[in-house]
Amino acid sequence: MIFACSILTLTAGSAPDKKGGTTLPPMFLLGNSNDMMQMVYWTNPEEPQKDEDYAEYYDDAHQEWDLQERFRHNASKYTKLIVDGIKTRDVKYVDEILLNPDGEQMFPGELHSRPEIPSPGARFTFQGGSNQDDDGVVVVTDSYLATHKALKIKPTSTDRELPMRFAVIKKMEEKYGMKVSRSVECCIIGDRYTYGVLQFEGEYKNSTRKKHDPNEKSALALEIITDGDKIYSYPVEGWYDPEYGPTWNADDGGEYQPSSIEAVFEGPLGTEFCYIHWAPESATTGIMLLGNGKLDRQQYTVYHSLIDEPLPVWKKDIESMKKIYLDDDPGENKFVKLSKWSHVYIDYEGEQIWISDDEEENGAFFSRENGKLKLVGTVRANLKPSFPESRDGNHYLVISGPAGGPSYYTEIFKFKGGKCVESFNALEVYGEIDGATLNGKEISAEQGKAYMKAVPNAIEPYIYWTEIDEK
Repeated sequence: MIFACSILTLTAGSAPDKKGGTTLPPMFLLGNSNDMMQMVYWTNPEEPQKDEDYAEYYDDAHQEWDLQERFRHNASKYTKLIVDGIKTRDVKYVDEILLNPDGEQMFPGELHSRPEIPSPGARFTFQGGSNQDDDGVVVVTDSYLATHKALKIKPTSTDRELPMRFAVIKKMEEKYGMKVSRSVECCIIGDRYTYGVLQFEGEYKNSTRKKHDPNEKSALALEIITDGDKIYSYPVEGWYDPEYGPTWNADDGGEYQPSSIEAVFEGPLGTEFCYIHWAPESATTGIMLLGNGKLDRQQYTVYHSLIDEPLPVWKKDIESMKKIYLDDDPGENKFVKLSKWSHVYIDYEGEQIWISDDEEENGAFFSRENGKLKLVGTVRANLKPSFPESRDGNHYLVISGPAGGPSYYTEIFKFKGGKCVESFNALEVYGEIDGATLNGKEISAEQGKAYMKAVPNAIEPYIYWTEIDEK
C-alpha cells in the first residue's frame, strides 16, 4: 500500500532561457537496464482519454502523462549527469524500450530490484564508455546548467540521527501549535542551507487533505529548509490512528522518513532541491523550490518499489530449455511435452528452474550460470526429485528412484554460490552400493555410502507452477 498525493504543476527549472524558450527541468535516472541508466516511465505512453466512469481522475492522469511526454520528447537533450552534488558526467540518450523480450507491453511505475527485469523508459549511457562507478541519478540539459549553479551537499546524519536545532523545533511548535516528537537534520547545502524533517505528536486538526471517510484523522510532518536564521517548511500530511499512531507510508513504523537530496541548484526562480523520498514500498521523485520567501514541493511521481522478485523466464528461455532437454536424450525425450515450469530455490544465490510435463513425471532441472541455462539433471517416471535442507552454505537436489528389480538409483547435485559444484551418482542393489561416481570419477562403495549419509534430510518445497503458453 502506498500513500501519495497527486502531482503538482511543474514550474521548477522552467525559467525562460536566453532564446525566449523555457529551460527543461531536471530528470531522474532510477532504473538499470542492460548496464544502462534509465528514466523509468510512470504512466502509459498513450495519451489518457476522458471516460465518464473515471472523469474525476482524468485531470491528474493527463497531467502525469503530459510531464512524462515532456521528458520523452526531449530525452536527447539531457546530457549531464550530476555526480557528488557539483560534478558532472557526460551522458547520452540511447533508446526507448516499451516491450519486454516476449514482445509484451511493460507495466509502468515500478522500480525493480533486479536489473534482469526490464522497465519501460528512456535509456542512457555514459559518453565514451559504460563506467557506472559514479553515483548519480539527476540528469539535466546543457541549457539548464547555463542558468543554474549546482551546490555541494554535505550529509550530517549518517550512522545516527542528528536532531534539528532547538530554535527550529521551537519555532515550528509555535507555528503549528503542536509538540514535535522527532526531528532529523540530514545535510548542509552550499555551506548555506540545512535540510531536515520533523514530525509532530498526535492528531493534526487543521488538515486540508481530502478525506473519503469523515472519521479519518491526519498526522503532520514537515520538510524543513533553513537559510541562516530563516526557516522554511512544507507540510506533509499522513494518517493518524489513536491506537497505532501516525503513518505516512506503508510499513514506515510511524516515522516520517527524510528525503534523499540528490542535487541542488540556484536558478532564476530560486533554489531547487531535487529529492527522492524513499519509503519501504515506494519512491517519490520531485523538486522542492525555495523562492519568493516560501518552500514549495512539486512532485513528479510515485514509483512502486518491488523487492524479492523472481527472475523472469522468457519465451526464449523456455525454448532453450526444451532444446537442451531434447538434445540430452532425443530417443526418449521427443515423446515428452514440457508444459509448465517453476523456480525452485535450491540455492538463493543463483537461479534454478524445474520444467516439467503435466503429470510431473518427466522433465528437467536447469541452473542459470553466467547468464546461460545449464542442464543439471532429468526427471523420469521412476526418478523423482527431493530437496534436502541447506547446510554450511551447501544446497542440494536429489533425483532418485527404482532402477529395476532390486536396484535403486540416486543422483545428488550440490550447489554453492549459485552454481552446481558437485554431482554424485550411485546404484544400489539390495541396499548395497554397486557403483558410485563423484564428478565423473569412480569412488569406493564406502566413500559413496558416506557421501549419501552426509546429505541432510529432505524438506517439502513450495512449487508454484507457471503454464507454458504455446502461442
